[in-house]
Amino acid sequence: MPTQRDALAMVGESYPFFKESWLDLRIKGSQLSQYFRRKCKNTPKGLFAYPAAANGLRYSMHWISEAHRNSWHVLLDATGLVMGEERLALAMHRPDFVVCGLENNGGGGGQGNGQKVSCLLVRKNSFDTSAASG
Repeated sequence: MPTQRDALAMVGESYPFFKESWLDLRIKGSQLSQYFRRKCKNTPKGLFAYPAAANGLRYSMHWISEAHRNSWHVLLDATGLVMGEERLALAMHRPDFVVCGLENNGGGGGQGNGQKVSCLLVRKNSFDTSAASG
């Protein structure tokens, strides 16, 4: 992907979104659990985008399991992690999509040769192409 933002947008635009009445995106855990459990005739019910870390704080991966138990797809935003220094238990939590970025500082020397690679990882059984080819 050209940028991490492009990867997030590509996945997000594949799901229907409805107008939310919240003034900000903060939500209590109990409200989120209720929202996950809402009845819906669609499967998956939608896309839950969740940060692995932000502003130096690492978040619990519990919400990934909660979303999956209630038939939601999960996009894990791992762009806030320091790659190479922090690990994600992807095999345990199994998000459907993971967006991350890797940086190569080009061997130092202050030359500014760093390269950044943006990645979008997709869990194979979450990527159903049969509906698009019918």
